[in-house]
Amino acid sequence: MAYAETRDGKLTGLWVGEVDRPGAGLVRQTFSTRKKAENYEAFVRSIKPAQMKRLLAMRLPARKT
Repeated sequence: MAYAETRDGKLTGLWVGEVDRPGAGLVRQTFSTRKKAENYEAFVRSIKPAQMKRLLAMRLPARKT
């Protein structure tokens, strides 16, 4: 389930889509809306583990704040 991101106890205005995948580990990405985060989670859950490793290798680096 997507949740609102917080820093120092304050909301940042971003939503985090997070899924724990066996074999691929924890997959987490931030989004501007809750709906986008939930759609991302549904997408990640539907991918087979072998394809997931390939997608994680191509993923852009995480946003630094």
